Amino acid sequence: MSAEGISQIITSLDIIYNPASTNAQRQEAQGFLETIKALPDCPYWGYQLALIDNGYNNIVRHFALNLLLSSITSYYHDWDRPKKLAVRSWIVELATKVSPQDPHYLKSKIAFLWVEIAKRCWGECLLKQNPSLAAGLGNIENTDPLAVPENKDVYQFTEEEKIDSWMSMDSNLLELWNHSQITRELSLIIMKTLFEDIYLLDDPIVSKRRTVLISLCPEIVVAERILSAKYEQNDTVRLFVSQSEGWLLQWCQVLDECIQFLIFNDLSNNNSNVFVNNSDINTTKSYYLDTTVKLLEILKISLFWIIPLALKEVDIITKLFKLLTIDDMRIKLLTIECFDSLYNKPYSNPEDNEWLVNSAFNNTAYEIFFETYKSVQINYEDIDYDDYTLQKKIVEFLIILSDYITSKESIKTSDRDFTNFYKLILETTKNESPSVSAISLQFWCTMLRADELSDQPDFESVLPELLENCANRLINYVDSDPESIPLQYLNYDFDNQSDQQSFVSDFKKMNDDIVRIIVCKKPKDALMWLAERLNNFFSSLLGMESLNNLNLTYKGKGSEAYITAYSQFSIIETCVRGITRWQIWYKEDDAQEIKAYLTDQVDNLCKLLIMLQIQNPVLVRKQIQTLVQFTPLLKDLNSTMFKVLERVIETCTFPYPENASDEELENIRDLRASSGTELNRLAYLMPESLKNIFSELEAVIDTILSQKELISHEIVAFKSFLLVVSQRSSLENKEETFKRIVDPELMAWSDPNTMKGLSDLHWFMERLGIVKIAEYFRSRGITASTNLLEAQMDETGRQLKKQLKDQWSSVFPIRATRILIQYSIEKLDHESETYKNLLKLWQPRVEPILPYIFQLIYQIQAYHNPANWVGLPDEVQSFVKYTTMERFWQQGISIQSRESFVDENVKAMHTLRDFADSVGHIIRYTREYSYLMIGTITELEETLYVDPKNASLLWKALTEESVGITLHSWRHMINLVVRNVIKNCPMDYFDLFMLGFLPQVFIKLDELLLQRWNRVYEKGLRLEGNESDEQLSEEMLEEHMLRQLTQVIDRMLIDIAGQKVRTSLTDRQKETREFLIYNFEVLAPFLKLLCDIISFRDTRCSFNAILILRHISQELVGLNDERVDKIILENIMPILIDLICDKFYTDAHSEAAYTLSILYIGERFKSDYPLQLLKNKLGVNQETMANFENVFSACQKSRERKNCLLTLFNNARNDGNPDAYIEQRNKMIQGATRAKKKNTVDGLEGGLGGLFNTDD
Repeated sequence: MSAEGISQIITSLDIIYNPASTNAQRQEAQGFLETIKALPDCPYWGYQLALIDNGYNNIVRHFALNLLLSSITSYYHDWDRPKKLAVRSWIVELATKVSPQDPHYLKSKIAFLWVEIAKRCWGECLLKQNPSLAAGLGNIENTDPLAVPENKDVYQFTEEEKIDSWMSMDSNLLELWNHSQITRELSLIIMKTLFEDIYLLDDPIVSKRRTVLISLCPEIVVAERILSAKYEQNDTVRLFVSQSEGWLLQWCQVLDECIQFLIFNDLSNNNSNVFVNNSDINTTKSYYLDTTVKLLEILKISLFWIIPLALKEVDIITKLFKLLTIDDMRIKLLTIECFDSLYNKPYSNPEDNEWLVNSAFNNTAYEIFFETYKSVQINYEDIDYDDYTLQKKIVEFLIILSDYITSKESIKTSDRDFTNFYKLILETTKNESPSVSAISLQFWCTMLRADELSDQPDFESVLPELLENCANRLINYVDSDPESIPLQYLNYDFDNQSDQQSFVSDFKKMNDDIVRIIVCKKPKDALMWLAERLNNFFSSLLGMESLNNLNLTYKGKGSEAYITAYSQFSIIETCVRGITRWQIWYKEDDAQEIKAYLTDQVDNLCKLLIMLQIQNPVLVRKQIQTLVQFTPLLKDLNSTMFKVLERVIETCTFPYPENASDEELENIRDLRASSGTELNRLAYLMPESLKNIFSELEAVIDTILSQKELISHEIVAFKSFLLVVSQRSSLENKEETFKRIVDPELMAWSDPNTMKGLSDLHWFMERLGIVKIAEYFRSRGITASTNLLEAQMDETGRQLKKQLKDQWSSVFPIRATRILIQYSIEKLDHESETYKNLLKLWQPRVEPILPYIFQLIYQIQAYHNPANWVGLPDEVQSFVKYTTMERFWQQGISIQSRESFVDENVKAMHTLRDFADSVGHIIRYTREYSYLMIGTITELEETLYVDPKNASLLWKALTEESVGITLHSWRHMINLVVRNVIKNCPMDYFDLFMLGFLPQVFIKLDELLLQRWNRVYEKGLRLEGNESDEQLSEEMLEEHMLRQLTQVIDRMLIDIAGQKVRTSLTDRQKETREFLIYNFEVLAPFLKLLCDIISFRDTRCSFNAILILRHISQELVGLNDERVDKIILENIMPILIDLICDKFYTDAHSEAAYTLSILYIGERFKSDYPLQLLKNKLGVNQETMANFENVFSACQKSRERKNCLLTLFNNARNDGNPDAYIEQRNKMIQGATRAKKKNTVDGLEGGLGGLFNTDD
């Protein structure tokens, strides 16, 4: 390259990095730089431009190093021997000449160059001498010696072979170590990078030479005498080693000096192992801190594969404990990660285990861990990421330590006291951050479930404090005061409310489990604790407020009284479940005596709870739910349970106070509805006890119903209660009782008014009262342009509203029918006689009304279609349009506050808009119950499925009039109807019914998603930046609901195909997947829908769809069906290739690459098309593809094949930015799992000591 060419490179880089450059100028400059990469002498010019001697700036040098990296990764296999050696020598020279002024990214890039060469040639002659060591024989799980030829003459290498195999690499590293401070730092970066590629990453280049590389690393790191003590000396491999003491000793000598200075400010032991100027104490301290960090970074990567004997010799654990006492967050974090590497792996030698255990399980170690944990002070109002990460890492490591106690090979013995260790873990459980506290919860659950561990005195000593702590956590953090400490931590930890709520739910469940198990193990003590706790709370100011305040605050500021009181009832329920579990678990001789005592105590607690007078209806609702939870324990104590029953019936008819606010009325309605549910729960928990007073119950309920103060929903709750008691007990004349309760309700389906309302849309509207509303509107002069929110309700309107309200409560009998079926079969084993008898009674009654239910759904969907309003007066059309509007409030999306949204709806109740809201509500409510009804019918075995025509009739009812179906309604339809229809279909009817059902479902949902996602894309593209907050909020809300809908469809597909390998599926899942795979008319639309979901701009949905595809890919290619192969090649593979090329889907790249590798292998055996497809889509040449297939075919593991594919993509899509390769690598390192360590026994992955067999 001429001086002019170099000048042009520099000019191009100036243009790219100049903010004043235009895009066109940058593209032209980038285009020129790309052409440089293809030049044969590109590596030489990369070397020349990178040399510090030549005086180029860092931008030019960085580009030059990228030229070298690009050349090595793309063309190394094509170079002749002189070029390979020349490039290697240039890289060594560049490493030697690094300057203290060089930024870190230049040093890192040189290290990458060094490692890329090493991976390709280091130790190559060992493979040539013993081809059996080629890829695949040595792997991370293999620790058996490898057989080799016995003739020692084969180990005589030529000078060329030694040079080609970079036999001097260790010597080169030692020269860097000894040359200067900056080259020493670089040597550490090089070795860290090398070890990451070999041990942490499933690097496709490494995979070809894994056995050699994982044999050489311990040779250069561990002292020769230690290796010789464990393995027979291998003189051939020792040729690659430059120092007998090994790198570990070098690192630890320097680390000792760093520790000595950082703890004691002592430089007396400085024996030139460090490069430091002692004149400036701050510079000296900074140097020691940085050196310590670098050493810990490499130890973190190395400790899990270095043999324990070597680690014991350098006393590594003592060093790590000393490092924890240094007041530097970086050092503490890396030290904890080193502990993690050391302890989170198996050791086969008992002496090694004993060394680890004795080092960590002692009071001195506990104290250091405790002080380290306490030293991390978090300001919850301004959380520091690094400090918070360190705190979590400490707790995670302590839980790793706890595995030594809870594992099958537990170190727990009668003479080993772990009291202080348990206290240490408990201290972390008490952390104010729920995320930190949660880390240790599984440990407590595991301990509590292992009687041989939890019954020991040392563990029992922490139970009272653990019980109190976990009970205090049984609150709803999401609804608490925004300024509360736990919620501030949660808001920091979670970006969206959905993930936050999911975590809080799991967190609460884990704490609930701990409380329940402690109560089960210590029931007497727990009941005393509970009584004292309840007494303390309800006698406190907060407790008295919760009892006496009618208008409690339920969420946010001022909600403490409600939330804390609510949690007390949750704790009672947990304790009751714990006592119930004790009755099942405890089998000792004194069981009956203890049971009698516990039953008496629980009975007293229940009576006290009955007498507790609470004013707030929302809290009363929780009180009633808690009372019913006592049923399993007290069902034989009729006097107490009948008092509970009486209390429940009272709340079913809880009176509405005069002048109550709208919110109060709504809360009481909810209380009455919830009490109806609890009444039915009592029925199926204690039917035999209630059977004895069945006639009295009928009389009481008849009296209540005769007063005509209940709405239809409340009436059916009482009837279903009687139905459940009669059918689940040994009551005589069950069938007659069933007919007496059920048949009058079902008669409503054949009522002339009902049938007329279902026959035609206009009659359907008339049945809803729209004709009467239209007449009233005309009398008020309402037109299509009238703003109903501004038209106040008059007395005539109020009377009409009252009249229609009574009509709406029973407009269609869908809810009553569904409740009677659902409650009667709830939680019944389908093999039980009770269920079978009910099935005989329900089937002949449900089958005739199925057409009516379908027709009801159809009319509701038709009502929402504006095309069906043609012919109606304008003002009626305007009104109907109002009724079909769905208004939602969504946290984080809606601009309007939740309070103002609620206030607006309350104000609307006093205007004519209330008519539209009420009709809209009853329409949506009826549709929802129609969906629920279908879901319930699917639980009646073959009732829905016996007639295959029902598949088309149901789908027609749901979707033929789909124009007005909102995203929200689609989501409910799929969740409540479609998924249940699929999941509950008896396998005897599955093939026939689903052949008619699933293809329609897949095709329609695919059309829907494509249409709605395209609309979102178009709107997004059309945004001009001047939209109002309200407009943006509406757009965001629609997109949010579309994402929710896509997620639900994803889950539906998972129901059918699963997301696991076939061997992990249930028998039903295996059958449904087989049905899908072997019926092309179902499979084709399924794959089309799956591909489209993968392509949508939603990473979560895309990821889940790819997981489905990954686990059916092997079966797809195994079909050897040309039609399926065509879909794979023309649809699936292109989608996956495009996705991996798109940075938007970064989180899904790994799974997509796994899937693509499976499909590529399967289809590549059949034709060259996959090769050409990949080549053309990525725009690479034939040489690149040949090299890729060479490496790809040598990969033995799926992870290696995945990484090989990702490497190809990274090289092809870097758009002139080779740093993309490094970015991807860093992500892969962050995602590297601890499985690597756990599969590494005694620090060996195979090969060491057996690389060549030295036995005679």
